Amino acid sequence: MFRKKLFREIKGNFGQFFTIFAMIFLAIMAFSGISAFSDGLKYSSVEFYEKNNLQDLWLYGENFTEDELEKIRALDNVADVERYLSMQGSVDVENTEDSEVENIPAELNFLDTKDDEKNISTLYLRDGEKYSPDKDGVWLGYYFAKARDIQVGDELTFYVEGYEFTEKVRGIVSSPDHVYTVSDPTVIFQDAADFGWAYLSMREFPREYLYDEILKEDEILKYLDSVDDIKKAVDVYSSMGADIEFVKKQLDIDEAVDLETALDKASLVKNKKADISDKEAFIKAVDPDFDIEECFVYPNAIVDVAGVAPNPYIKSSELDEFENKLKTVKNELYELDDTSISAITGRDVWQSYASLKAESEEGDTYSGMFTVLFVFIAGLSVVTTMSRFVKKQRVQIGTLKALGFRNRRVTTHYIAYGFWVSVIAAILGLAIGAPLLGQPFLNMELSMFDLPDAHRCVLPKNYILAAAIIIVITIITYYSIKTILKESAAQTLRLEVPHIKIKAKEGGKGISAKLPFSVKWNLRDIFRSKSRSIMAIVGIMGSTLLIVMAFGMQDSLNHYMEWEFDKIQAYKYKLTLSENVSDDRLDELFDTYGDATSQTVAIEYKDSDGNIVTSTITVNDSDGYLRVSDHDTNTYDISDGIPGNTDGDINKAGALFATEKLLKENSFSLGDKVKWRIMGEDDWYETSIAAAYRDPQSQQFSMTRAAFEDLGKEYVCDTIYTNDDLSNLTDSDIDGVSTISSIESLKEQMNVMLEMISSMIILLIAISALLGFIIIYNMGILALTEKMYQFATLKVLGFKFKKLALIYTQQNLWLTIVGIIFGLPLGYEFTDCMFKYAIGDNYDFFANIDISSYLIAIIGTLIIMLVTSIALSRNLKKIDMVASLKANE
Repeated sequence: MFRKKLFREIKGNFGQFFTIFAMIFLAIMAFSGISAFSDGLKYSSVEFYEKNNLQDLWLYGENFTEDELEKIRALDNVADVERYLSMQGSVDVENTEDSEVENIPAELNFLDTKDDEKNISTLYLRDGEKYSPDKDGVWLGYYFAKARDIQVGDELTFYVEGYEFTEKVRGIVSSPDHVYTVSDPTVIFQDAADFGWAYLSMREFPREYLYDEILKEDEILKYLDSVDDIKKAVDVYSSMGADIEFVKKQLDIDEAVDLETALDKASLVKNKKADISDKEAFIKAVDPDFDIEECFVYPNAIVDVAGVAPNPYIKSSELDEFENKLKTVKNELYELDDTSISAITGRDVWQSYASLKAESEEGDTYSGMFTVLFVFIAGLSVVTTMSRFVKKQRVQIGTLKALGFRNRRVTTHYIAYGFWVSVIAAILGLAIGAPLLGQPFLNMELSMFDLPDAHRCVLPKNYILAAAIIIVITIITYYSIKTILKESAAQTLRLEVPHIKIKAKEGGKGISAKLPFSVKWNLRDIFRSKSRSIMAIVGIMGSTLLIVMAFGMQDSLNHYMEWEFDKIQAYKYKLTLSENVSDDRLDELFDTYGDATSQTVAIEYKDSDGNIVTSTITVNDSDGYLRVSDHDTNTYDISDGIPGNTDGDINKAGALFATEKLLKENSFSLGDKVKWRIMGEDDWYETSIAAAYRDPQSQQFSMTRAAFEDLGKEYVCDTIYTNDDLSNLTDSDIDGVSTISSIESLKEQMNVMLEMISSMIILLIAISALLGFIIIYNMGILALTEKMYQFATLKVLGFKFKKLALIYTQQNLWLTIVGIIFGLPLGYEFTDCMFKYAIGDNYDFFANIDISSYLIAIIGTLIIMLVTSIALSRNLKKIDMVASLKANE
């Protein structure tokens, strides 16, 4: 009996119960869907890192020798160490649209020839052959190969520091330390087609580069300078009948030297007419024991610390122990004698690892925000719906009690309404959330992150949350109906006497007496039905809030682009210089492109707790091309300081500019002294923070050139900024330049990311519209249900349909306006909160929402209200006059 009654009543009051269902469904669907992709990223990455042995530490130095590696391996907590050379280069690829060849920046990693295989950050083979140091060819990053339609067996031409070499693609791979890659730190989203990375054996490094470096050595230069004198001496001795061996002995030249070949090739080398074979022949003639592999340089090394790194997303004692082990190993490495270690960094500052970790943790913020909002509205819906529903059922409840049904049985029956509605909503939310929301979001993330075998992940917390929501809704249901259910059968069988204030009866006095009838009628109804009115306001507020968030996200990112790419980076092109560019070539570049430059210096500083933190200082001598921003995004040439946020002489030796977020996170203030040192150096500096500036995507330090040079340091620029048009040039076209970056290309990459975010915005708009419709529909249905008697009375008194529809719509309009008034500022706060807490620690975004977005939210919500109200008001034509008027007899 009760089961049939349950289904019958839910069907008869479908609108009200559907609201409860929809809110719970949306809450759990949003939480489980967003959690499925964020937890999927977390656990897929942990599995990938563990399976392919992501390195725990990165070492930087001049050249790691085999002896140094053995010293490092001998440490108790070090499992293995590998060395390599990483250089910025480029590669020629064919544009699939017009078949033109494009030169694309690429990171080239040359691996140690002594390692039989790569054991740290092992390569995940997508296609082709497994890596081996004995094989020629290149192993290319999967996303770049996919974007450029490069296949195994293709031949590619690479460039390193102006040297060209060709390699066959042996394999297409993914790597745990290249899950996320960008060509430049200023890039947030990297189009895979515009930047690549690759692994090669060091044997594939361009030999001519090494030969040219050898030819710059002092002994070789001294020999070349004396070639003419040696030739004259040889001619003299030869004319006397002496053989070449006698000549070498007389000239004190090592007998192993092939003097004839050396002299023959020396003139070509000296006159810069030698090709690679001539250079090789000359070097081998001068040094018969020459071995090219002894010239290989490995300034990079990676360390695998003993033990498996625990899951970083779960706080545990094992994680704390492993982090302490890492600190111990770092200290031991710094204390090693006779090593070239200049700097050590961990996973937390490696961009690939840190970016993925930050992105996966964003989902926790999103899911929490939406879940709280929807559950709150669902709770209000339950309170309103169930209290109204039970009041309508007074006589039925009294009848059930009079027939002998115990109070507990009746209570259980009415609690079942909230319970079963929430159970069904929870089950559907859990079932639909992961595939409907989680998979599209995961696919969107995987367009940025090269994570093989990534999958959604539904953790027990989703089921726990669903159970918790069901319990909360059930408890709210109980407290909404307990007063009536505690009454005796006799009391319940009597109709409830409405609580009407005297003033409401009399129609009011003063100004209220002069108000139109529709206004007084709606005011009275709003104050009589406070819970329904509050629920309507909160629901509309939530709908408005989501619309503001949807458009506000896009506005804020557009403002970020203007701030970063128009105001701060006030140039058109940036030239990243080659490491070995000569002074003469640098002067030529200054003459051609100007001398607006900067130098990036890797440093370590001590935070307020004394911990050593890795960061960078940008030594800015850009003449206003690279600007610094105040809190309100006004930008200035660094030489002018930050008006209102500068303390002391910005050109004093070591005077630091620090970003506002870095100051806040380290509890620093203007004027405080910071201890820091340049990576690879032993000397610590203690200098003052002279100015605070704001940067949206890089929390670091800056310094004027004068302040840097006053420390006794040589300024060596690594970047030139220019407004010249370089659109027709590629990286390999300018000698001494490794990469050319344009602001327009950075903007285009950002626009690609905005297009991806648009799917999230569309989803928010759809949910906002659905939420607004559900709330207004429920509000309207409740109003009609409760006021059928009053509307019937008004109809008898001669009120036409248009007048009744106006009265009905007017109340909805008022409540909607109030909801909008609260929803607009809350939308801003939610958007700002999302940018502050959901994105990575290295960013400093804030909400910047245009007036147009607020207008869209207002107009959109009002349209939803009017359409829904007009549709529902048609029910006023269908009022059963007899049934409605006799209902209260």
